[in-house]
Amino acid sequence: MAEKTRVYSEETKREVVERFLEGHRAVDLQEQFGIKNRRRIYEWVHKVRDANSLEALKDTRGVSNKGRKKEKSLEEENEQLKLENLYLKKLLDLKRG
Repeated sequence: MAEKTRVYSEETKREVVERFLEGHRAVDLQEQFGIKNRRRIYEWVHKVRDANSLEALKDTRGVSNKGRKKEKSLEEENEQLKLENLYLKKLLDLKRG
């Protein structure tokens, strides 16, 4: 029977990453926090360094993508308003002669 994957809290991940960046060894952190695979620590550190923020450690599984769709629709709305603005400016120019 396969072993269930362990999920670590965001707080635990933050603490481990902060201590690692302070110079603590991954082996020591692994033992102290009961992390089964040391590679997990390096993955968390890599995520934080790439994003330049501890926010990268948040678990986003199950989070709705509605925000992404909204951003896209805002971009589309912005483009539409730009086109309407351009159209009205040209219309004014034509009326003025």
